[in-house]
Amino acid sequence: MKYIDSINNKLIRQTIALYSRHERDKKDLFVLEGERLISELRDTELIEYVIISESYNGYCPDTGNIYLTSNLIFDKLSDTVNPQGILAVCRKLSYDVHSAFTAEAPLFVVLENVQDPGNLGTVIRTADAAGFNGVFLSKGTVDLYNPKVVRSTMGSMFHLPIYTNVNIEHLINDFKRYNVQTLAAHLGGAGTPYECNMKKATAIFIGNEGSGLTPETATMTDRLVRIPMPGKAESINASIAAGILIYEAVRQRLEG
Repeated sequence: MKYIDSINNKLIRQTIALYSRHERDKKDLFVLEGERLISELRDTELIEYVIISESYNGYCPDTGNIYLTSNLIFDKLSDTVNPQGILAVCRKLSYDVHSAFTAEAPLFVVLENVQDPGNLGTVIRTADAAGFNGVFLSKGTVDLYNPKVVRSTMGSMFHLPIYTNVNIEHLINDFKRYNVQTLAAHLGGAGTPYECNMKKATAIFIGNEGSGLTPETATMTDRLVRIPMPGKAESINASIAAGILIYEAVRQRLEG
């Protein structure tokens, strides 16, 4: 184990730089902080290196590149208010998009231009809990490897495939090719999700928090569905909308 005694150390500077999306995209790396999240990473070969503080005495992955530093330096590295004292710099996850369609009657969530890190993390956790087969993120969606997104997934980002920077038009064409129906949550929907058959292969589309799905995407999907809102609110949170549709699919499939 090597000791780092300077904030100006090259490895420390590189780690701090990875809090920038530009640097994450350039290096194809991201920061994973905290004992729980690191323990959820099943493929430890993705880990480039680990940095721990002097006071840390919890779980540490079995990797040769472990660096020890002072609590003071680690605090400067951390993106959390109360750091646990361990972080890992990892290579980004990679999946073959066509392998997503091999399951029988798969279920997917597609997010277009969703901007809030908490919303993205919540949708990923919900899709994971519901046993979905994958999540697709459009090019305009908040970065999956944003530290706030990573934390809010609570490790679920490692449990199911998540496809980033997706071209929505190409994706919908793939769905058509593999006979996956596309349902879009939309205020202009004529019917409700409870009228749809989600026992068959289904992709649920959720749009931006403020403007919803783009008109182009809404037009390309098979069906627009409106979540009933008998109250006075004009809309609901994007992650809540996703959760309602996700668990309608679960309800239908549990009924058999």
